[in-house]
Amino acid sequence: MPIDLDVVKSRLDDIRFSITEVLRITRKPYDELSIDEKYAIRYVIVILVESLVALCTHIAREEFGYRPKSYVDAVVFVCERFQVPCTRDLVNLVRLRNLLVHRYWVVDDRLIYENVRRNFTCVLKFIECVEGRYLGK
Repeated sequence: MPIDLDVVKSRLDDIRFSITEVLRITRKPYDELSIDEKYAIRYVIVILVESLVALCTHIAREEFGYRPKSYVDAVVFVCERFQVPCTRDLVNLVRLRNLLVHRYWVVDDRLIYENVRRNFTCVLKFIECVEGRYLGK
């Protein structure tokens, strides 16, 4: 099957929205965040990663006929084919999602806050690669 451009656009929109939301929330100093805002950061990261993995899985299956064995496998497979230079950063983001979902009780919200407010350079590079390949941007 060919790549479904509606899927590509929708997942990219979800990723962009997630980045915007995290950056909006983290404009406040950490000590001023409510518990709801801290949990919102966690949730938005999960959404971002789920969207990223869904996009990578779609590309892997539809363009390359490959069935990823895990979330990390999906991201690595596509990043290698697109020559994304910062694949490790995306893998770490997937692992953070796994921590948030499966071992949430060991999460250090301050550490997450400090890391996510820095930037999403690698995610944005990945978006550029996908847009260039499928959307002609």
